[in-house]
Amino acid sequence: MRLVAALVIAAALAPSGAGSAARTADEGLRALAEAAGQDAPIVRIGLDSAHSVRLSSERPFRIVDPRTNAPVWKDRFGGEIAAVAEGGPERAVPSIYRVQVGAFSTEEAAEAERARLETEFGAPGVVAFVPDRGSFRVRLGASPDREALGPLVDRLRAAGRTGVWITEEPATGGPQVRLRLVDTSYDSASVAVDRVAVVPAEGARIEVEGKAYRGIVELRLSRFGTVRAVGWVGLEAYLRGVVPAELGPEIWPQLEALKAQAVAARTYAWRNLGQFDEDGYDLCATPRCQVYAGASAEHPLSDRAVASTRSEILVWEGRPISALYTATCGGHTENAAEIFPEERAPYLVGVPCRAEGEALAASRVVLNGRAVPAVASETGEDVTRDWALLVAAGIAGERADPGAAFTPDDLLSWSGALARIAGRPATPASRADTATLGRAAAALVESVGWGERARVLLDDSDLPALLRDAEASALPADERRALAYLVSQGALGALPDGTLGVARAPTRARMAAALARVGDAYGAFDLREAILASAGDGRLRLVQGRGDLTLPLDEAAFLFASVGGRAAAVPRLELWPGDRLRFRTGRHGRIDFLELRPPVKGVADDRSAKVFSWEVRQTRAEVEEAVNRRLSVGRLRGLEVVRRGVSGRILELRVVGDRGSSVVKGFDVRTLLGLRESLTVIELQKDPAGEIEAVVFAGKGWGHGVGLCQVGAYGMAVRGSSYREILGHYYRGARLERIPRTGR
Repeated sequence: MRLVAALVIAAALAPSGAGSAARTADEGLRALAEAAGQDAPIVRIGLDSAHSVRLSSERPFRIVDPRTNAPVWKDRFGGEIAAVAEGGPERAVPSIYRVQVGAFSTEEAAEAERARLETEFGAPGVVAFVPDRGSFRVRLGASPDREALGPLVDRLRAAGRTGVWITEEPATGGPQVRLRLVDTSYDSASVAVDRVAVVPAEGARIEVEGKAYRGIVELRLSRFGTVRAVGWVGLEAYLRGVVPAELGPEIWPQLEALKAQAVAARTYAWRNLGQFDEDGYDLCATPRCQVYAGASAEHPLSDRAVASTRSEILVWEGRPISALYTATCGGHTENAAEIFPEERAPYLVGVPCRAEGEALAASRVVLNGRAVPAVASETGEDVTRDWALLVAAGIAGERADPGAAFTPDDLLSWSGALARIAGRPATPASRADTATLGRAAAALVESVGWGERARVLLDDSDLPALLRDAEASALPADERRALAYLVSQGALGALPDGTLGVARAPTRARMAAALARVGDAYGAFDLREAILASAGDGRLRLVQGRGDLTLPLDEAAFLFASVGGRAAAVPRLELWPGDRLRFRTGRHGRIDFLELRPPVKGVADDRSAKVFSWEVRQTRAEVEEAVNRRLSVGRLRGLEVVRRGVSGRILELRVVGDRGSSVVKGFDVRTLLGLRESLTVIELQKDPAGEIEAVVFAGKGWGHGVGLCQVGAYGMAVRGSSYREILGHYYRGARLERIPRTGR
């Protein structure tokens, strides 16, 4: 490997004392981490890097030279300190731009291409190793000005080169700096060594920029003149801060999915130890590697997932696999070689993120309930759902006619029943009069205890804007105010002619809608949300929060499908595991009201993700700016999909401008356009002259789409899959093994 060779050469050229001192520092840091309760193997995680880094702990802590374990300044520190790169830049190191021409799996091939291109184009070249891709990139030219590289880009394209980028990287040659520590009293000291260990008291945690971490923290000066904080932590303890940050157990509370995530994260970490050795750590703490949020993120459920899979990793032909994973894949993952050419692995192939055909058909659930005729109010609004809720909750009678006039007896009975289940005092109107909508509204507002709301929360000047009905302006003040408040809460709608019909007698259906809004405000219907896991023998197994519950379905339950985002009463409801439901139970603990929650997104295991589907519109100027940061094609003329993958992702995209065109491939498609995913449809909007005005991207998923789909793993767990089955689905042919307990 290039990195190993570089280290060997550096060791050979360095004075013997320097080499042994570096080893002693590493050994000292490892020993301090183990003394702080961290089990081997120890991993080094790159945390914050800045001109100044803040550290603190709940108990006094030490800062020592890891070579000798001697204090570098004071014996103990309390409260907060700052580690400052004295003499370093307070702002980011200036950028340098180069033209990226190709990527290679070996350094030899990259160097050969660099030499050839230097001769052909007369521009200096470099080979840059990209650790998170494991590939060698050939780049030509160097300029602090992006635009200055335009002519070189044009020459490369004219020579038939495709996939040409303009890259940005920090300028090399960081300043000479020293590490200075500053305590809470602004006392400070310059440290004589370039690496120190921050050691917590027993049972305490070190906080870096307000975030707590297990183990110890190393402070070192980076090659860019900044302070780099590096966490030295045991692999299993590290995973306790990774798994909940990558797959939040509060949002995705399925143990088997979290176990799959733990194995994938452990495999990724084990395979990539030493990835950033030249900067003094193994892995970064950001999505570039995998997110590590420290002890602050730990959660009992994800802790359990880590512990129950301890030391388990996935292997292929005896080596840890490249355990890539993506947030949500939009229903299908992609072949890794198409997104990341360096990841040509037989276990990273595109797979459907859904049950197999037979399993999907077998898992279908059919529920039978009561036949419910549609209920509409005089406004034309479908209020079947509101009416069903009132009946299920015992507010409206089973035999009540929703089309009949709303009577004073209805008001007293319904508002009293609603008050009881809402835990509110019953306040019946002294003179219940429901002969007109205005009178009924005033009586209803008082009877449900909303009179004070209407008086305090509405100003007289607001009433005309809320009512927008000339007939309402002649009503008594209490009726106008009550109507306005109900309108403001979405409890009363207009008639087809745009008026409220304040002088007409309201029907039960119209007032049922108003009462349902009042009930919703207090959670009176006790509606709960859950995800369907399975059903059988008249019972539903539901996933709710951290646990599951099984409930019987009432034979006369109200069932509602979601059709075009609207609730529709149905006597027969088809469901699949993973569907989101809202339901309530009656006095006997049976589900008497159940509805499918929108949006309905098919049967993909990752459909519960908020970004399973999305749409973004960008102006031509916005797209041009993003494109020209890398390609310099000038004014945008077109975006043409050349090739799609097995999942439907764009694998090759031709970007056309008035200065030329370029074909972008794989992961670079998403990066170039700044999209959540490359599983997208591109639609151009043009003006009458044929110029692009805007681009609409309609897509699915979030991430690169390769390997394990995190939300898909949750969906598989919901329908009963084990973590072994989840891993086997997304990493085809890989098998589980345990890493040595003593580490590498």
